[in-house]
Amino acid sequence: MRRISRRDFLKGAAASVAVVGLMGCGAPAETTTAAPETTKPLETKPLETKAPETTPAETEAPVKKGGDGKYVTRALGHESWVYVATTLFDGKIAACEVLQHEETMGIGNFACARIPKALVANQSVNVPNLRGTSITSMAIKAAVTEALELAGYDVAAFSTEIKREIVGGSVEEETDVVIMGGGTSGLVAAVRLLEAGYAVTVVEKRDIPGGSMAMTYGGFATGGSELQSKWDVAGEFPGSSFGSVDKVIQFWQGRTQYHRKDVEGYDPNNLPMHYQRAQYTAAGLVLDWMNSIGIGFNTIGTFESANAYGFNTVYMAPGCYEGGAGYAMMFLAQRVDKYEKGKIIYSTSVDKLLKDENGKFNGVHAVGENGTEYTIKAKCVCLASGGFAKNYEMLKQYNPTHADYFFNCASASTGDGIKLGLEAGGFVECAGRALPAYLSSYKSKFELAFIHTTAPGIMVNINGDSFGNIISDNHYAMAKAKLDPNNGDVFYYVFDEASAIQLRDSESYGFDTYMAMFEKGEAVHYDSVEAASKACNLPNLQASIDDNNAAALAYLAGDAKAVDKWGRARCPYIDTREGIWMIQVDPTFYLTTAGLAIDTDAHVLNADRQPIPGLYAAGDVCGSVEEKDLKQYGMGFDAALSYGYIMAETVKKEI
Repeated sequence: MRRISRRDFLKGAAASVAVVGLMGCGAPAETTTAAPETTKPLETKPLETKAPETTPAETEAPVKKGGDGKYVTRALGHESWVYVATTLFDGKIAACEVLQHEETMGIGNFACARIPKALVANQSVNVPNLRGTSITSMAIKAAVTEALELAGYDVAAFSTEIKREIVGGSVEEETDVVIMGGGTSGLVAAVRLLEAGYAVTVVEKRDIPGGSMAMTYGGFATGGSELQSKWDVAGEFPGSSFGSVDKVIQFWQGRTQYHRKDVEGYDPNNLPMHYQRAQYTAAGLVLDWMNSIGIGFNTIGTFESANAYGFNTVYMAPGCYEGGAGYAMMFLAQRVDKYEKGKIIYSTSVDKLLKDENGKFNGVHAVGENGTEYTIKAKCVCLASGGFAKNYEMLKQYNPTHADYFFNCASASTGDGIKLGLEAGGFVECAGRALPAYLSSYKSKFELAFIHTTAPGIMVNINGDSFGNIISDNHYAMAKAKLDPNNGDVFYYVFDEASAIQLRDSESYGFDTYMAMFEKGEAVHYDSVEAASKACNLPNLQASIDDNNAAALAYLAGDAKAVDKWGRARCPYIDTREGIWMIQVDPTFYLTTAGLAIDTDAHVLNADRQPIPGLYAAGDVCGSVEEKDLKQYGMGFDAALSYGYIMAETVKKEI
């Protein structure tokens, strides 16, 4: 099975453009994306994609071609269409601006701001992609290329390859704390330390901050906070499983289906939960701190026919998968730069940890994309550089059964900090554990983690058979399905017209991100189940829908305990009178649970489980803190926030 990068999957998306000329509108081009190259043990037919739906206004007037002027073109980015206005005058790209986009906040918006300026400055559509947001970068360049063609310009004259400037030289600096990685944990720790008056330098290898933070759903579970207490006039929160740290621990100890019973040392009567206790003890403090400095959260509570957010997990504003985590990330990165003693060095990779004559780590050596070498001396070093899901060699070493699979995660997850931690005397724990997965679309690998909630339906395999409960244990049910050869590594998500409406804009979770499935042509409508079965070679599809609907109708008839043969309760009734909708999907792994061993104060540990002097770590570079407590991974974002905070508090006490 060939390993393919996220860019390889999506590079075809930017080639699909639709244009609007100086007057009137052009017909939209057919949506095309690069299909992944995978090995399938059984033969199947792919979904037949259709062109995106259009309104009459988009097809009425022809595009006016030729000559100088402003051209409005569009290309498919990661989320949706990116609309670009390109003004061409006197043989030059006089101006370029992204007019509208739905790209992920904290990722795509950086490209929308920077790439147009680079195109004008260099008079070329062949400028480097912004590292960390390549898909949006390519979409903007594709839209501008289309504008040049429409104007009758020679595109070749605007295709000079622009390489990154090589500056070279060396820089020596001193600071109090140097942090490797400007993601969730690194940014939280940096701001906390700057608030306390320490000087902090963050070294980030991408062109933008954030790591995986902007890609998360933006929910934050706590064991109690002042913010939640002020909301709780009816006394609901203390009575919930997340009303206090003790109740959180009791909740997870009692959920034995999530325990790692196959791991040496498992004792159901003596589960430690030390790492999660530290996490949830800090979580309420983190929530209140973020709220106090200006990070917004969605209104707590559930409301009639409105956003259904509970009070256990508070979502960053404007809400679940609506960019809340991305906005918070950008806020933290900007806050680092606002402090006189704060600095983020971008496009620079740490390649060596420095230590003094006593063996205490006291700095880093790093090399920038521009050739500049940095020697940064500090009182300590914090590793916050993420996991290794994009490092094939490390996957072979620590998760060999997953090494040949595509991981849908940040491209920067290459394990750099883990390797440096090992060289420093640390060790990796929690290797070889089962990894979670979530649904992505098959063609573009678009994230569909919440689709079973926003668009109720069923999931079937290569034969049209349902195969498990994708609700009660979603991430691990998806992972098992991917690894089970009986499923043929071919999957479809099946839903009806009502769910299709919800998929376009889910009021229950308040986001319309999945509209992309229609715009990319990956959500396909069939006039009947029979037509879908024939087109996709799914002989048992009708039987799977019938089995599901029988359980759904039993529940609607009053049987509160009605479940399907996989134990799924409250099955969604799929109405087939108007045909069905289908998306070819792929359960994709997205992180690694193995990482550097740390204690609950974020010290990196040596083989004797003693702290390595001057070296701290937090986030995915440490793997899953839940796995350290013999529990399956579940809340990595929450852990990264809390342990970034814990790391800063420990450093403040010790330097």
